[in-house]
Amino acid sequence: MKAQMLNYLKSSRVSWSKAWILVTIPFTFSCLDMDEGNLENTPTAYVSFFNGTRADNEIKIEVDNKVYDRKSFDFGQYIDYWYFYTGERNFSFKDPETQESVLDTTVTLEIEKVYSFFMTEAGEEIKTIFTEDSLETPDEGKALIRLVNLSSDIPNVSIYQRNQEGPLINDREFMDITDFVPVDMGETDLILRSDDGSEELARINDIHLREGRIYTLVIRGKVQAESNSADALRLQLIRNYPNY
Repeated sequence: MKAQMLNYLKSSRVSWSKAWILVTIPFTFSCLDMDEGNLENTPTAYVSFFNGTRADNEIKIEVDNKVYDRKSFDFGQYIDYWYFYTGERNFSFKDPETQESVLDTTVTLEIEKVYSFFMTEAGEEIKTIFTEDSLETPDEGKALIRLVNLSSDIPNVSIYQRNQEGPLINDREFMDITDFVPVDMGETDLILRSDDGSEELARINDIHLREGRIYTLVIRGKVQAESNSADALRLQLIRNYPNY
């Protein structure tokens, strides 16, 4: 797996499993600091990141007091899986202007495991979901998709598809993350509705789900925000590492 993951990551730096919900706690934060030639013989894990906080909130990531990426990690940005040393790692998410930490946490990364951080906020408090991802190969003719709800001001919601009567994923509240579920390949719409299906809240039209691919559908933004603002409630589809 490592060689295949490494080949993929060389060309894509930025582009369930167990879950832990983390809030602000006093700790510190590092990344993998090695050349790729030594990677094959080094125990590694893989971590991705998503910033679902708010439009004016840029974040700098540090790991064990080392800067992970010198570019700001903007709202709505996804950083694809990258390799990290295993063991206990201290992650710090900081305001790039003030250098103050908005959230610090310590997690344990295991060999050849795959993880994701999803960041959001409730009021003034930054929160994150840390999850171990289960990326299995979809069945023939299928893709896999999961839902992450990072919108703090919506009621329980469900995801529907075009021309499908029942929900694909139902009854999900803020900070929920689902298992990956199978879905037919091909063109479809993904529609966010209130849990009883009566009100449409957001949608993505004419997306093409490809056979064998793995996706994460993120609910981000706020219902109360202006519909044409950067903070408006939206669905965002992410493609996870496709297969091993």
